[in-house]
Amino acid sequence: MIALVKEAGVANILSDRITMEYALEKLSKGFPKTISTQIPGAPTQSIRIGTDASCLMVSTELSVFITASQFSITCLSDLWDCKEGIYQYGTRGKGEWNLNNPYVTLIGASAQDWLVKSVPADAVGGGFTRRVNFVFASKKDKKVAWPQKNGNLGTQGLVDDLRAISQLRGEFHFAPQARQAFESYYLSCEPNDFDDEATVVYKTSKWANASKLAMCISASRGDSLEISRGDWETATLRTEEVVEDLKIVFRSVGESPLVAATARVLNFIETQGYASRQEILAINWRHLSDMDLDRIIATLREANIIAERFVGKRTLYYSTQSAQPVNQAASAATP
Repeated sequence: MIALVKEAGVANILSDRITMEYALEKLSKGFPKTISTQIPGAPTQSIRIGTDASCLMVSTELSVFITASQFSITCLSDLWDCKEGIYQYGTRGKGEWNLNNPYVTLIGASAQDWLVKSVPADAVGGGFTRRVNFVFASKKDKKVAWPQKNGNLGTQGLVDDLRAISQLRGEFHFAPQARQAFESYYLSCEPNDFDDEATVVYKTSKWANASKLAMCISASRGDSLEISRGDWETATLRTEEVVEDLKIVFRSVGESPLVAATARVLNFIETQGYASRQEILAINWRHLSDMDLDRIIATLREANIIAERFVGKRTLYYSTQSAQPVNQAASAATP
């Protein structure tokens, strides 16, 4: 995907091999931008060179980028709002930066454990996780040994589409059939009192994240700048998937000293489908003791997060959210 964006030349790309301070300095100077304007009555367009304070940050190791600077999370949270006008930021060492109408997009990837360790607990329950769409994947959807380009458009068609989309100007608007759906979703964006920290804050911004995604879907579909009912339904469906992913991504964040170990145990049980106490301890002995494991299993059982099933003389534990059929439990018990 990034290779297509580079080939199309439609974004100012900054890699994660930079610090947040360098990114701010780069944005304050701006990227060159050609602006064409049509003056009424004039036979030709006037072209002038301006500056653009927008960029796409690409981070293959998001945890490294976040921890490289103490300003990363604060700046990213502020820049997400895309407020018009001058954004000011300064430090004692580097001075003050003035960013004119900044617009920053971040695409990052990280292992779950590293991500949780790099994001402070107060940021999980604060503005950062409210603004980020965390997509969790425990395994690849497909494994293709010899990938081939396919599809009707081909690479050049995708590049041409990206360039056409980059030329869109104006404000997106909701189609009449989508306005009521947006209003209903907007009013429903209220957290539950017993949601976890990350889910609570994200739910308050679901409508904004869904709106941005709906704009992207509309732009990929045509040039009308209209968000259709179908665009909105697809966007809200994907946003709700993020809500479910958050419960997994940040499940090891909490005040209990065993919360990280508990998350590891639960992840292992969900991955395996069914697991015995001995199997859990054999994999996680570096992170918890046998007594800790007994406490974790008891806590998860009392919370009805896991349940147990007896197969012969073995006790197998499974997640109540992804329970498997009995015959699979029997297979798991077979040496």
